[in-house]
Amino acid sequence: MTRTDRNTGGIVGGFAALVMAAAGMLAMAAVTRIDTQVASEAHRQYCQDVALWRSEVERGVPLNRRAGQPDYRQIADEQCPARVQPMDHTAQRQLVQF
Repeated sequence: MTRTDRNTGGIVGGFAALVMAAAGMLAMAAVTRIDTQVASEAHRQYCQDVALWRSEVERGVPLNRRAGQPDYRQIADEQCPARVQPMDHTAQRQLVQF
């Protein structure tokens, strides 16, 4: 193998490594973006469930029949927008009766 062949092989190998590193960084960026979207959707759903729970408390729905969830993280007053209104879950709500 001549010196020119070794230099060419080193350049090609370096370029291949650069392409692989770029592909890895793009994959990490995509995963991070998806993680951010999932976390944002989970937070939105939490806020909506807390709003639904609070509206059912105000309406006097018994504890064992309420939909949504209480603010168990204690973050809704600070981190949930005041304009969040509970969705009408009557179509999605199904209580099991024995």
